[in-house]
Amino acid sequence: MTIFKRKTVSYFKSKRVNIFLLFVVLALLFSVLTKLSKNYTQTFSFKINAINVPEDNVVIYDSTNVMQITLSTYGFRHIKYYFVEPTITVDFSNLEKNATHFNWIERRELSNVINQFDANIRIENISPDTIAFRYDVNTVKMVPLVLESEIVFASGFDLIETYNLEPDSIKVIGPKILTDSITEIKTKALKLENINVDVKSTIGLKLPNKSKDLSFSHEQTQVSGRVERFTEGTIDVPINVINVPDNIKINYYPKVVSVIYYTSLSNFKSISSSSFIVEGDYNSLNSEDTFLVPKIVQQPDLVKSTRLNVKRIEFILMQ
Repeated sequence: MTIFKRKTVSYFKSKRVNIFLLFVVLALLFSVLTKLSKNYTQTFSFKINAINVPEDNVVIYDSTNVMQITLSTYGFRHIKYYFVEPTITVDFSNLEKNATHFNWIERRELSNVINQFDANIRIENISPDTIAFRYDVNTVKMVPLVLESEIVFASGFDLIETYNLEPDSIKVIGPKILTDSITEIKTKALKLENINVDVKSTIGLKLPNKSKDLSFSHEQTQVSGRVERFTEGTIDVPINVINVPDNIKINYYPKVVSVIYYTSLSNFKSISSSSFIVEGDYNSLNSEDTFLVPKIVQQPDLVKSTRLNVKRIEFILMQ
């Protein structure tokens, strides 16, 4: 067979296949159109769209706040409910209200439901026939922010005082039943490494998952903190032994301990022996104890951390 004949046969064969596929597609399309033109009865779950809720009230939605509506109409009109979540509007200015709930009752609100559908859609059934919408009074509550941080400073650097948050608290607005359970709001984790300059960063807040029923005055806060070079110092401080009974005299050693402290270079010269008080409490002794444990009971705010070079104070009872 020549090349010309082979191409001619192949062309007509492909044409036959294409024509066959075209008829199959047309047949399927005709079948679908025929079915969609028929009348069907189907039940759909409708989400509630609340309107005209009084300003001083907030509706608290739960899984019961939906309508199951059975519709009878052409298949064409059912299609949209499969692609877009169906909603039904409820006007709360028309509902009965008691101390805890707005009540939607089918026999009173049926006409409002019917008016939201085309004339050729027939409503066969609505379930449930009564829906109780729980509501609460809107409240405004100031809630403190709590910083969550993972900050690693460069060697020899540290934070002066504490981090500052601006704002350090935010307004939470919503149902009292929800706002009462919120005592603090944490920030998202602030992660910084090798820090040797002042901290200044904007960080988001971990807002409660129930934010649908709550609103917040802020969604983020600014974190700031002074960072300086730090150093370690040592200073001798006399020990005070307290709560020794009047009828007992003791002699103890050592009389002076070294306090090792960590502070910024700018504050280093302002630290003196009188900045600290170290005590040993006689009342803390058990009958078998032979030594006192020294404790730092006062230290300046300028100091970041402290420790003592001795852990015990030896003593003897005097006659």
